[in-house]
Amino acid sequence: MLKTEGRAKTAARKLGRAAAMGAATAGLVLGSAGMSSAAPGDMTRAKYDQIQFGMTRQQVVDIAGTGTCETSGSSGTSFHCRSGPSGDYFSYANFGFTSAAADGKLNSKSQEGIVPPVAPTLTLSKFNQVTVGMTKAQVLATAGQGSCTTWSERYPAYPSTAGVTISLMCFDVDGFNPGGLSRGSAHFWFTDGVLDGKRQWSLQ
Repeated sequence: MLKTEGRAKTAARKLGRAAAMGAATAGLVLGSAGMSSAAPGDMTRAKYDQIQFGMTRQQVVDIAGTGTCETSGSSGTSFHCRSGPSGDYFSYANFGFTSAAADGKLNSKSQEGIVPPVAPTLTLSKFNQVTVGMTKAQVLATAGQGSCTTWSERYPAYPSTAGVTISLMCFDVDGFNPGGLSRGSAHFWFTDGVLDGKRQWSLQ
């Protein structure tokens, strides 16, 4: 289903963030494997890139750093890792696992503000050219390869790649703002490499 709406830009952006953050951090619980319930926040691009699918919870902690992340999710299967000590708009990363057990494997990653776009050039015209059913490569060719970063990637049947869901976050020339609301941006959602939804904020 096509995901678009014309709400006021700040309200819409907050709604999008609230939905994503709510899914990632619902049922916050005291962590294990070195996690804390009051993380100071020290997530970086270098750490995010080092954390790979298939890693255990302890391997993720060893890279992220003790105290950087909080355990989240109603069953404790996710880590929420901030780049700053507190506040609604710090950059963050989320890491999901196949189970809350020590041998659970990393099967999902997401981030906002951690990985910047290389050279953002997305416009409303380009956004409107993107249609449901396009491949990821076609969307990137239309939106501009340098405009986009991978916002989330999840393998629900890990280690199988079947059903993989990927979300791209793409920006206009002034849209990327890791410390606050990212205006002039869009999300594109894919399942098994095919676009099944999109949404934009304040593109011109």
